[in-house]
Amino acid sequence: MLLFFFPENAIELLEILAVFSSMAYVILAARSSIWCWLFGFMSSALYLAIFIEVSLFSDAILQVYYCGMSIYGWSVWNRQKTKQKGDTNRGIIVLPWSRHVLLIAIGFMLSFFLGFFWTFFDASLPYLDAFTTSFAILTTILVARRVLENWIYWIVIDLVSTGIYAYKGLYPTAGLFVVYTIIAVYGFIRWKKEMGPAS
Repeated sequence: MLLFFFPENAIELLEILAVFSSMAYVILAARSSIWCWLFGFMSSALYLAIFIEVSLFSDAILQVYYCGMSIYGWSVWNRQKTKQKGDTNRGIIVLPWSRHVLLIAIGFMLSFFLGFFWTFFDASLPYLDAFTTSFAILTTILVARRVLENWIYWIVIDLVSTGIYAYKGLYPTAGLFVVYTIIAVYGFIRWKKEMGPAS
């Protein structure tokens, strides 16, 4: 397998490093810190190796996407930072319901097609894995664009992911996603507060 040249406990060591860098990413994102994207890149690179090793192929592809989105997110937030002087809501926006209906429909369509595809490759939990992957792809774009409701999507994604990782025996990662769920609630409250009373 991918990690054959590492020590026997390589997965466990990489998972612990990935958990800590992922925690830093989510906490910093909830606090609207641009440094979240650096830790997001680090955790994604680590999880890429882990998910290939445990045959969660949709999750593995997702990590490649996350690495790219970390670069994109840094760029967008850096540009917004220069425009935010005097902007009370820090660039945070709310999407109309029609956009969410469209996003959810796209997410379910992607989940079905991706899950069906992975059934041909002996993937583990192909449809659930595809669900979290598809919605995480869409939701990461919402984070980069500073859409308030991204945190609501993450709450659902994180709860489903907790079950997947517990089932696969990735207990530190399952625990991480429980914490992610809590931080997502905090992130929503914090961003809502940053938007001010008019939101």
